Amino acid sequence: MADEIGSVRMDVEEEIVMPVTPVRANQSIPTVTAIILILGAVMVGYAAYNSFTTDEIFAEADEIALSESFTENNASVSPEDIQQYDHGLSNSKYGEWSGVLFASSTAFLITGGILLYQGDRRGIHLGLLGAVILTATNLWGGEASKEAAVHLPEVASLTFATMYYIYACCGVFCVVSAVMPMFFASGRAALSSPLVQLTI
Repeated sequence: MADEIGSVRMDVEEEIVMPVTPVRANQSIPTVTAIILILGAVMVGYAAYNSFTTDEIFAEADEIALSESFTENNASVSPEDIQQYDHGLSNSKYGEWSGVLFASSTAFLITGGILLYQGDRRGIHLGLLGAVILTATNLWGGEASKEAAVHLPEVASLTFATMYYIYACCGVFCVVSAVMPMFFASGRAALSSPLVQLTI
């Protein structure tokens, strides 16, 4: 038995299949992601450079300025207190490993950015790894800062720890940015895998 649609006759077993519209690749999505990752790598690389080249976080002038700033906000903090915090954090496990971790994060972020700029899907994985290392390192820094600041007033301890948590938020932003091309079909279409490239 068959139904008639206009001048087309169809059997009951047949179905109308709509044509599939191919997704147009949008190269600007991975390009924007690549720029974000590379800029993030530059900033993290600067942090790694400071970790390797300086023994302590604050210079003597910075310690005096911070002491005066906290004192003006009703928190009695001397430059010696800031120096003790600086020494404790710089000589902690975090202080010993932060440079290495920041350097590895920089390498992964910049490599992932370059690969994404070239349209290589592997850039997502490397960029994501670098962003996760950055986030975890700064979260560790926040906890290490709290331990080094046990002798400081609460407002000073929270101020220093919050600085690391803000940096961790930057790492989370890099995590989201690294996977951004996968959120859009046109972004996924703009990326190729090594297997596809070899086949072509």
